[in-house]
Amino acid sequence: MKVALLCHYSGDMTSYQGSDIYTSELVSRLAGCDDIDLHIITLGSVNAVRREGGFTCHTLRKNGPLSLPYFHPLVLFRMVKTVRAIRPDIVHALSTRYPNSAACMLLGSEYPSLVTAFGIFEREIAHYREDMRPLERALSHVFHTFFIHNERWVLSRAPELVVDAPSVGELVRTLTTGRIHVVAAGLDLAKLRSQGPPLPPGEGPDIVFINTLTRLKGADVLLRALPGVVEAFPDIRVYIGGRGPQEPELRRRARDLGLERNVTFPGFVPDEEKYRCYRQCRMVVVPSRWDCQPSPLFEAAAFGKPVIASDMSHPGIVEDGVTGLVFRSEDATGLGEKILRLLADDAARESMGRAAAARIGEYDWQRVAERYVAIYRDAIREYRQHGGRIAAPTGASPER
Repeated sequence: MKVALLCHYSGDMTSYQGSDIYTSELVSRLAGCDDIDLHIITLGSVNAVRREGGFTCHTLRKNGPLSLPYFHPLVLFRMVKTVRAIRPDIVHALSTRYPNSAACMLLGSEYPSLVTAFGIFEREIAHYREDMRPLERALSHVFHTFFIHNERWVLSRAPELVVDAPSVGELVRTLTTGRIHVVAAGLDLAKLRSQGPPLPPGEGPDIVFINTLTRLKGADVLLRALPGVVEAFPDIRVYIGGRGPQEPELRRRARDLGLERNVTFPGFVPDEEKYRCYRQCRMVVVPSRWDCQPSPLFEAAAFGKPVIASDMSHPGIVEDGVTGLVFRSEDATGLGEKILRLLADDAARESMGRAAAARIGEYDWQRVAERYVAIYRDAIREYRQHGGRIAAPTGASPER
């Protein structure tokens, strides 16, 4: 089976951006499948075709001086031409972003097509703009408006759509008539479980937040929840790790709330140290204002730790009261109450952690790749059965 995967791919396995990790891990697993002939189509500084790691990478040069921020005139048509020359069995756009998703849809009458939606950009961009400088914000209203319209068009046309949480599937149900497949992002269990021992007792955090420090990720909500927690547990230790535009504001807020003794801002946290923190802590907090099952949900479960997650992080992996707790986004008081509940009940905390760890195996990247291969085969079969058209079921619930 020949697969044309349209995506942003740099080959840099050290990126900490969620979509880059997703792409690298999925490419690695698909390239290892004996019956998959994988072709990556991506953008870069030069035109190039190279064979590496079990797949072929086709790099298309951006349009140099003709390029505008976020938008590359004419590259869309070169991408379509490249895919046609490959003659794949299926075309897969990894994200709804332009130009990958647009090229996938333009080829929809010629090949079976599939789009993976990492999120809903139209929902996210308002939060990102709050961290932008004035000029960048103004440009965003120009160029990102185009991205939003492209996303709407792609979602309305995609015959096969992958999302990573059932709740996201329900949100896009009104935007598409295509089949929705729920495939959660994965993690490398072998890598995580091979990490070193936890930090010595008394040295690590009790509560961990490690993510990009942007308004979207909601670290300020965690800070607003902490005064009542510290009053009940004066020696509680909280790590707010990561870098981002919200960091100076978060540090000021921690000082204003009198939390300097309890809250540590370690800055960028390398994987090895992050995993040691997860091993040591009592719980992980994911207070996102918008997210689609971010990696801390999975990483915490891999180390047997309960998660307290906002409902807007779309934490399909978290079963409220069984593997963790879910609170209403922005509700700092509710978050504080749930933190206190877990701190006061060692048995419940440990029970939730064990339940989370028992289920995490289904999210290993190898299983995710196998799920994609099954979707590819099914999409190709449906396409051929309907003479090059997908009979999209309307009103169907998201599929697993």
